[in-house]
Order: sequence, then structure tokens, then C-alpha cells
Amino acid sequence: MIKLGLVRKITLLTVILIIPFFNLIGQTDTIKISRKNIIKINLISLPPLFNNLSQKWIGLEYQRIINEKLSLSLLTDFGIFQDYRFTKYHDFFDENGGFSYTQEDVFIPGYHIIPSINYYFIRSKTKAAQGIYVAGKFDYYHYFMKTDIYHSSTNQTESYKNSTYRFNIGCGLGAQYVVYERFTLDLNVSLFTKLFSKSTSEEVPELYPENSFWRSSDNSSWATVNLMLGYAFGSGKNRKSKK
Repeated sequence: MIKLGLVRKITLLTVILIIPFFNLIGQTDTIKISRKNIIKINLISLPPLFNNLSQKWIGLEYQRIINEKLSLSLLTDFGIFQDYRFTKYHDFFDENGGFSYTQEDVFIPGYHIIPSINYYFIRSKTKAAQGIYVAGKFDYYHYFMKTDIYHSSTNQTESYKNSTYRFNIGCGLGAQYVVYERFTLDLNVSLFTKLFSKSTSEEVPELYPENSFWRSSDNSSWATVNLMLGYAFGSGKNRKSKK
């Protein structure tokens, strides 16, 4: 079940965050924007790519600077979120019953698509997109799971497949620093809650968000943290604000 109280609060916060977009989109820039486009990579997703952990996914983001207060972003997390083998032994000390085990192989690839509106309420006076910001976010993710369970006692294997997609809404808080107008470092935390989901299998539980560091007990809400290293490109213009 979706926690309606939490959904209402996040929805209200998202609407509040969107309102500045309509007020600011028509304004011209009041500070110099030398680079309006930023491509980022999530540094947190990189270490598992080079070790034996079960996750092999990567996060990439495109950010478009609208003016000194506002930017739009599109983040995608994609790859293998789970790939592991679990073996459970049975009757280990029972010589009469015989030794047996169950081996479970789980493979879950998938992706997230997360657009957001970012409002810098504490910002630099000389650099656009530098400061502390709040964000209104949406999240769509789709996971595909395949599970094979081998029973040594019967020498048989069971196979299960499931696919889950979910629409979610959330908000975030982050801080971004711009270095030499070309490089950015962005640390942010986001909280999401489920709006709608659909799974192809009723026998297998719904697939929950694998890019999270915290989840509620019913998996309807979760939190993510991102440490993004970015490269800015393109050109902007130095304009005066409207009177």
C-alpha cells in the first residue's frame, strides 16, 4: 500500500519547487553563464565495476542551466543491479538423511530514468549552478529478474522470471561546486515514494529499487545518494536582468 500522507507531502513539495520555474524561465541571466551544459557521472557507481560485487551499474546525468537560479536535469542509472549465487546446505550432520543443498542464481538488470527541476536557494554570485539546491523529481524504473533454483536432492532446477516497472515521485537536496567553469562536483540526497507499479508475475515479489541505500519496510519509499563528477561545455552569454 502507498503511504498517502507521504505522497501528499512529496507532491506538495514538488509543486512548490516547480512554481519558481514559471517565474524564472522568462527572466534573463544576471550573471555570466559561460557553460550551459553539464555531463556528469556518478562516482558511487564506479567501484563495483572493478571488483567482484554483485552490482555492475553506472549513473549518468545531463544538466541544462536555465539561469543562475534554475536548472533541469535528466539522470539515468542502468546496468546489472544484482548478479549473485546463494547456496544453502541441508542435513549437514544427518548421515542417514544424506547431504543436500539448494543453489539459487539471481540476475537482475534494469534502468532508472529520473528527470528533475533544480532550484538554487543559496547560490554563488559569480558562477551559475553553484550553491545549495532543492529539487523536484520523478523516477521511472524497469527491472528484469531471472532466478534459477537448483535442488541437489532431486537434481531438478526451478526457474522464475519477473519484470517490474514503477512510476515514482520525490524530492532532493544537494550542493554543487564549479571548478574553473569546466568541472563540477555535485553531492545530493533524494527521497522517493511509489505512485504506481506493475509486475508480470504474481508468484514473485515486486522488484524494489536496487539503486537505493535505504528502503522502507514495505519498499514503497526509498532514498538515494549520488556523488556526481561533471564536465561543462557549450557557451552562454552575459546578460543584464530585466527591470
